[in-house]
Amino acid sequence: MLLGLSQEELGKVLGLTSQQIQKYEAGETRISASRLYDLAEHLAVPITWFFEELGDKRRMAPPASKEGERANVTELLARREARQLVELYYGIEDEQLRKKVLEVAELLSRPAKD
Repeated sequence: MLLGLSQEELGKVLGLTSQQIQKYEAGETRISASRLYDLAEHLAVPITWFFEELGDKRRMAPPASKEGERANVTELLARREARQLVELYYGIEDEQLRKKVLEVAELLSRPAKD
């Protein structure tokens, strides 16, 4: 339900049963490339979104420079973890508390001092 659709809703959009969606999620049924493409289109995510948990460590590296920053942001937001973090962050109703969470994240992301 991360992208706001239940299995039943997604099934209706794709013309499938919720059981078929469940089988795809569980890996019980293989999904064709064309069906995967359709799914990515309906979810408005890049096709690579479905493969991000395969362990490609190169994608986890921070950008080397500011050049190409827009592409890097797009790549980051294609990750489930990043979208989940954004959803959780905006789920915090108290604006001051959200700012504090952001401050903590900024502190934690700073390089360690020697």
